Amino acid sequence: MALEEQPTFLKVSGTDVEVGKPLPHNLYDGNRKLLLKRGYVIESEKQCEILIERGLYRNLSERTSVSGPNVQDEPLPSRETVTTLDAAKLRIGDPLILQATGDAPRLAVRVIGYLKNKGLITTVPEANGEYVMLKDGLTFVARFFSGKNAFAFTIVLNRQTSVPFPHVYFSYPREVRGVEIRKGERVDVELIAAITSAEGNGVASGKIINLSKGGLALRAKAPLGQVGDVIHVKFKITVNDIQSYVDFSCVIRAVSQDGADPAMPSMHGLQFLEADSAMQMTLLAFIYQKMAEN
Repeated sequence: MALEEQPTFLKVSGTDVEVGKPLPHNLYDGNRKLLLKRGYVIESEKQCEILIERGLYRNLSERTSVSGPNVQDEPLPSRETVTTLDAAKLRIGDPLILQATGDAPRLAVRVIGYLKNKGLITTVPEANGEYVMLKDGLTFVARFFSGKNAFAFTIVLNRQTSVPFPHVYFSYPREVRGVEIRKGERVDVELIAAITSAEGNGVASGKIINLSKGGLALRAKAPLGQVGDVIHVKFKITVNDIQSYVDFSCVIRAVSQDGADPAMPSMHGLQFLEADSAMQMTLLAFIYQKMAEN
């Protein structure tokens, strides 16, 4: 069995190796021979290209260092799996978030089609109503969610063209990494919210600091009520560049004081009450998008 088919080894792409930074993993060749130890610093782009062309792999069972050899290693998430694009059930029309590097802007596209082991075709990303011109050969990390999972894979831009219509042709990903989104999974956010009583009176403001499909944590200048009280929380979220306002009835489950933010020391744990299906789907899409981005 070839090395790339072994479940404990993962082929390393160009985005996983950065010039001038310590390697976060041990790297092996196609015969499982150790080539470079974790913490080794690649000194030039040429050296990096030669190594990637040769074929580099890392052992998924080994721990990963994100900042060099002197940092406490963290194990890979136990829920992470390696699969294929077909198995991940990517569909025509599904949105993808593309990112060239960790600090590069995120670009939204939609899937036009793909053929196994041949290529992936998407729409052209847009910014301010205009098409974004991308450089051939650029490597991207693409993210999307499907079902209860967030997925990510690496692809290379082969060509951007306007014939017969604007589209981008990418390489086909050899593997797709997925993480299951658990029920009640929370995502960290910073969203300004407007709060009113159950009767719609007494408008106050607050800051949502995390969200799940079942509720949220919110900071405010003063307590918004007592445990068991019902309040309305309205806030704005953006899903695939589309902004929406959602308004949920919530029951207060916990109230405490937390001085980590002196301007808003009152912490509230809120549980969503039954909402209309459109708002629930919008919220779920936002949470999945955040999970996929991270």
